[in-house]
Amino acid sequence: MTRLDGRVAIVSGGGSGLGREIALEYAALGASVVVSSNVEAEIEAVAAECRQAGGEAIAVAADVRSETEMQALIAHAVEAYGGLDVFVAAAAVDIVDVPGPEGRYFRRLSLEQWTSVIETNVTGVFVAFRAAIEPMIERGGGSLMSFSSGTVRFPPPGLSAYVSSKFALEGLTKVLAQELAADGIRVNTIQPGGVTDTAFLPDWVRESPPGPMHQPSVIRALAAYLASDESRLITGRSLVACEFNKERGLELCPCARCTTTDPALALEWRGATAL
Repeated sequence: MTRLDGRVAIVSGGGSGLGREIALEYAALGASVVVSSNVEAEIEAVAAECRQAGGEAIAVAADVRSETEMQALIAHAVEAYGGLDVFVAAAAVDIVDVPGPEGRYFRRLSLEQWTSVIETNVTGVFVAFRAAIEPMIERGGGSLMSFSSGTVRFPPPGLSAYVSSKFALEGLTKVLAQELAADGIRVNTIQPGGVTDTAFLPDWVRESPPGPMHQPSVIRALAAYLASDESRLITGRSLVACEFNKERGLELCPCARCTTTDPALALEWRGATAL
């Protein structure tokens, strides 16, 4: 993988799960990384991990739902490292205060529950990307990434708010890719390609997953690719990490889905719910 020397990257939602993996990968490849979330202890720990591994990283607490805090986050990155090349919007939420999928059926959702998901998963990306555009233009371009989900291909019941938020990001990606192409800014959305074992998962999914569960490391190579010049012609796309890895002979996740050589099983798991 091409190194990211000289790149400046912000990873929102960087304190755990997929965001943490991306921050660690970017730092290992030579980027200067700003690790951000609204949980200060987590991002301080991840930034320390990056530095211990020889990378350059700082932690900046910010809430993606706040325009003021996103603007301050990006200003902090520019002041600390001289610019901005990559923004990964990895922060996301779902409704977790119910015991199972039936409790999240659309007819049972409150406006507050719906709004909490849309504000973080969609409005949070809008706020962050809009603030990131001008610093990227000043650098001659850059890469914007958000997280979609396999649920846009195979939507299960009980996830109306979450799936709606991911469909919104798929659409936003396609529109922004066209609007920002002349500025040299690429816009893509990525997904692991299956259920991923992170703290994001509710207990009832972890106890009975619909297929093999990826480890968060599955996302590393794809996120690095989209931050690098190797993807200079890739924009407006929704890319799947486990498929990207298999095409390149990479085994970044030890789960059965990533290591199987049985085409029938691979096809069966392709249809499994992907959070």
